[in-house]
Amino acid sequence: MDRLALIIFAAVGGGAIAAQAPINARLRVAVGSPLLSAGLSFLVGTIVLFGAVLATNAAGGIADAGSAPWWAWLGGFAGAALVTATLMAAPRLGVTVTMVAVVAGQLVVGALVDRFGWLDVPARHLSAGRITAILLIVVALVLLIRES
Repeated sequence: MDRLALIIFAAVGGGAIAAQAPINARLRVAVGSPLLSAGLSFLVGTIVLFGAVLATNAAGGIADAGSAPWWAWLGGFAGAALVTATLMAAPRLGVTVTMVAVVAGQLVVGALVDRFGWLDVPARHLSAGRITAILLIVVALVLLIRES
């Protein structure tokens, strides 16, 4: 997949997360629990992913899953934290503030991961442009909070 296609794919995924927050928040209202709502959301996602694994014959790598480092298993925890946080925050803060807060957190942690080469990612210089971009997102979050 080329660079532009990856950027578009990531942007579409980000858009799906923005829609997911109010969708899961509505499910929370129906079931009465943020944790149950998040769990049901993950159940549906798990079923969809297992169907995709079966449809694409991608299950062959399951035998090597045990060779992954301990921290490679934390992705599910991170996803659960994201889903639960957004479904709880979106109804109270609004979807825009919630998503900008999510993006701000992602950028700060992403910059640290890039800068120090954590999690088997090649280290990247933390340039003035990167710092400025992160600060602009933080400023956007502050402005949005002041508006609400």
